[in-house]
Amino acid sequence: MLNVYLLPSQISQIEAAALNKAVAVVIDVLRATTVITCAVHSGVRRFIPVLDIAEAERLKTQFPDGSVILGGERQGLPIPGFDLGNSPQDYTPQRVAGKTLIITTTNGTVALHAAKTAKKIIPAAFVNASAVVESLQDEDNIAIICAGTCGKETEEDTLLAGCLVERLLDRRHYRLNETGESVRRLWQKDYTSDSVAELLRQSTGGQNLIRIGLEDDIFAAAQIDTIDTVAEYEPYFAQSSGRTAGVDKA
Repeated sequence: MLNVYLLPSQISQIEAAALNKAVAVVIDVLRATTVITCAVHSGVRRFIPVLDIAEAERLKTQFPDGSVILGGERQGLPIPGFDLGNSPQDYTPQRVAGKTLIITTTNGTVALHAAKTAKKIIPAAFVNASAVVESLQDEDNIAIICAGTCGKETEEDTLLAGCLVERLLDRRHYRLNETGESVRRLWQKDYTSDSVAELLRQSTGGQNLIRIGLEDDIFAAAQIDTIDTVAEYEPYFAQSSGRTAGVDKA
């Protein structure tokens, strides 16, 4: 079974209860799941998504050795007092390697928490789309959950959902829900990073980033298959596996 949800709120109570038998793939292209993927690829030891700023600041005090960085955004902009914002290109090895990332964003970290009952939770982005699909090849039950923006569906998340569905179906048969069938038709196999970047620029999320002067983040998030790392969110341990195309990362 391959179910797609364009918002966390579209998951019924019955479906939420059944998530414990599924792998949840969470999407917030602009920009939380792209940031998390880039951070893990750059050597973050673990990431802890939280729902609010106060919780992030409180958690940081539990790591007095300076091993924690705070990242995230509100209204798209860096949070005062945090180490980093929500721009993927800022999460370089020089800044984050060996650190624990505590991150809070308007939509992406909310979606990760909404999936917390799943047997496994994978943040997905265009930058690691192929690696995500590779990591799912033996999974029979997958739920793709888009974060959206403030309770509204977003074009960028829907486009990546379509990409993942199309690539998963290239490997094996899945029974799709109605939304899965719908998003599958959005993805064209000849899309390039440049064409995806243009589509993202036109999206609501893209326009929001352009308005606040962060257009470079759109280009960073539109790069297809530039990273072979797959992060895994473990709510009870708040640790990233750092898996690379299904192989544990050293």
